Amino acid sequence: MRKISAVLVMLCVATVVRCQVSIQDSADQIAVQVNGKPFTALRKGAEANKPYLYPVLSLSGKPVTRAFPMEHADGDDTDHPHQRSIWMGYERLSGMNLWEIDPADSHPRSGKILFGEVLETHQGTDKGSLVVSAQWLSPEGKPLIDEVLEMTFYAKPENVRMFDIDLRLKAKQLVTFEDHKDGIVGFRLARAFDEDQGGIAINAEGVRGTAKLDGIRTSWIDWQADLKGEKVGFVVMDHPANLNHPSSWLAKPMALFFANPFAQRYYDRSRSNGSLSMQPGDEIRLRYRVIIHPSDFDLTKAYAEYSNQ
Repeated sequence: MRKISAVLVMLCVATVVRCQVSIQDSADQIAVQVNGKPFTALRKGAEANKPYLYPVLSLSGKPVTRAFPMEHADGDDTDHPHQRSIWMGYERLSGMNLWEIDPADSHPRSGKILFGEVLETHQGTDKGSLVVSAQWLSPEGKPLIDEVLEMTFYAKPENVRMFDIDLRLKAKQLVTFEDHKDGIVGFRLARAFDEDQGGIAINAEGVRGTAKLDGIRTSWIDWQADLKGEKVGFVVMDHPANLNHPSSWLAKPMALFFANPFAQRYYDRSRSNGSLSMQPGDEIRLRYRVIIHPSDFDLTKAYAEYSNQ
């Protein structure tokens, strides 16, 4: 059953206190506003075989993730329709594909991630959050994993847009996350972030460019671009409590990157096998922070603050 914090709702509707993070549930999406401006929406994704976030906007309202295939923006790449802005899944789960599952894809052994229900929403002056459920299904429609996703959106710092992903996956039957590259949280950024458009990815150690970053283990990757005169960074941070921290990352020139705790030997044969088998009832929790920030933002300080949470 959906629960809403009565105290916060009363504060948000009171004339003396203005709600800075607003969460609005509707039939097909959960929309998020920060400081009175649209920020993003969690699309429930029946048309995509999975939930996903779209659009995702900068502080000034510019899109920072790819519009295709939800919309057609000038100059947008139209490859890989399953790469919908920000999404979750895994390509090799006990031989099944829970990643390339868009209806436009035609991959064998593909399942789907079915949105369940809105469990909670909270909105308030400093932050707001949503908690939703989903079920990962086999190609035959059998339950594989129960997902609970919590996302927290922040009104401060006021010069950024920031949110947390808290993903809990509970096995319904014996499943194995195989040591493979594609998963578990994916990001396909707007065209301006592509390397051939001047975008550049930089990790926590200052390594630059996808040719050096693909497969590397690091605490964060920050992708920087010039959005029509506005210099913006899009950083994803791996929480130190996550499995196999620091995460391995897939990073490709078309502003595509994934944080993947299971991809170990796939990138480096000297590493231990990163596959994870889960018995029914076993659960894994993975946490990430996303910050859309100006070029002078202190990422080292921001990561230290996140690490201590």
